[in-house]
Amino acid sequence: MLRYGWLPYPMFTDTLIAGTVSNVATIYGTQFGWARVYPMKSKSDAHETLSLLLKREGVPPKMIMDGAKEQIQGKFKDKLKEANCHLKQTEPYSPWQNYAEDTIREVKRSLSCKMIKTGSPKKLWDHSLELEALVKSHTVSDIYMLDGETPETVMKGDVPDISQLAEFAWYDWVMYCETADSYPDGDLVLGRYLGPTRDVGPMMTAKILKSNSEYVPRSTFRHLTPEELLFQRILRYNKRLTQAWRKGLDPPVHPMTLKLMN
Repeated sequence: MLRYGWLPYPMFTDTLIAGTVSNVATIYGTQFGWARVYPMKSKSDAHETLSLLLKREGVPPKMIMDGAKEQIQGKFKDKLKEANCHLKQTEPYSPWQNYAEDTIREVKRSLSCKMIKTGSPKKLWDHSLELEALVKSHTVSDIYMLDGETPETVMKGDVPDISQLAEFAWYDWVMYCETADSYPDGDLVLGRYLGPTRDVGPMMTAKILKSNSEYVPRSTFRHLTPEELLFQRILRYNKRLTQAWRKGLDPPVHPMTLKLMN
């Protein structure tokens, strides 16, 4: 179809379920590590994620999936047919036939490591999963089919711009402008980096988590300075200290105190 671009490789899809508000996500992947993730509130929204995939990325020659009803029936199936994409179903009880299962496993492994390392809340799993899929798609691996290229290059045929992924990592502390007229004279606000936006603003626009647990799209933000990072460490220490006192436990010893004692 003329309104969609075309992709050269078959694509696999599967549904990922978690116990949070956005408790479902559809993942699309290939056998060489290219992946996209679209969170949704229920399985019935699967066809909406397909619409986003076709418009943003293009139409693969074949979409391979298991026997999930939300994918092999209804609007999902109709949209594939309309886009001239062949639907193929794997054999029952044969998850190894769906390469999306491997993609899910690898993305979840990286996601878990980063969320534990940063201490980010579990409720943000969908944002982290979406970012991790993008990072995986733009990272070279030892998969033979890649021949030293990134999955994104193999899939799209050109070298991608990784600026929106290389500057900041998941859940980084950032300072951002709350209003358009606050920069450079106004005060910057502290937030957390959740990954790039897809359909809002210029390329470097990102999702920034506010202190009230909402997130906003912002293109004007920066890393914290070493002094600001040290201040955040002190705040975290004071919080842990207060919690320890309330529980009747011995308070943690500050690293600076240990250094002075030694």
